[in-house]
Amino acid sequence: MIQTLALFLILLIQFALLAAMVFMIHWHYVAFTSVPWVRTPRWKTKKMLALAGLRPGERMLDVGSGDGSTVIDAARDFGAKGYGVEMQWSLYWFSKLRARILGLSDSATFTRGSMFRERLPDADVVFCYLFPELNETLEPILKKRYPAGTRVVSRTFSFPTLRETNREKIGAETVFLYEL
Repeated sequence: MIQTLALFLILLIQFALLAAMVFMIHWHYVAFTSVPWVRTPRWKTKKMLALAGLRPGERMLDVGSGDGSTVIDAARDFGAKGYGVEMQWSLYWFSKLRARILGLSDSATFTRGSMFRERLPDADVVFCYLFPELNETLEPILKKRYPAGTRVVSRTFSFPTLRETNREKIGAETVFLYEL
């Protein structure tokens, strides 16, 4: 009995290590071939969403939502309906799992896919942490898809021609607020 349990534990540990290795290889591959995932700390997320004026009942979209933290914070801390679009399958599934564990599956939802190919959902606030060239590509999509008055908040990187309404230094970074 003890030998069977020990063998089971060894196999379980080996499986966990193999799964972690596959995840890390995938994560590094994606980091070198597209935008790497860099989590926005919760304290910054709260300040950024407050800067955007996110209110209860509003809809917030995070393009390139990573582990879902921003979407979850919007739902949990601001009473918003959060929506995330994420290309990396591992982060997409992790986001869905986190929302489910936290009981936020109804107010924090996720789609796996490209922000350039998916039909983006309705939103009052769009949250971005993308490289400048991606902001430049995303800008005409935002202008075409969203009505006047939609707010766009971007961490660190600005948009070329969106109308900037505010900017704030949060930690060492500048956060930009735009209105379509």
